[in-house]
Amino acid sequence: MSNINPALLVANNILEDAFKKGYYISPMKLQKLLYFTYKKYIKDTKNPLFNESFEVWQYGPVLPSVYSEFRNYNKSEIRRYAFFGNDDVLLVSEQHTEIYMAIDYVLDKYRHYSAIDLSDLTHKDGTAWHKARTRNELYLEDDEIAEEAWLYE
Repeated sequence: MSNINPALLVANNILEDAFKKGYYISPMKLQKLLYFTYKKYIKDTKNPLFNESFEVWQYGPVLPSVYSEFRNYNKSEIRRYAFFGNDDVLLVSEQHTEIYMAIDYVLDKYRHYSAIDLSDLTHKDGTAWHKARTRNELYLEDDEIAEEAWLYE
């Protein structure tokens, strides 16, 4: 299990919700929901959710591993889970309460917004993405993610 990418596990949980509840999720929307889940988790626990850093891309924070997994969908709806080299769908276990709660919180608040709306939220003045972009940095800083205000609450 050590070669399992935790970001893709969380992505699978978000996709599971979209598939069950029937809402549209593109790669960009998935990236933003992952970002907000990471933000919620780091605010609540003071620890990063996974080791991979969010990069500063044109439309907001992006995890390269998740981009790579789903890039063939471009702007289309994602219709499958992340692959882990077998046919099993791997999800974050409900035993991981803090992760599960962060995912649930974010999906409850943000699942109905479009990818563009979510991207716009990440671009606001004072966000970690905006600060990193202003400094011309490649990666967002975890402490700035943790300090970021919640929008649309």
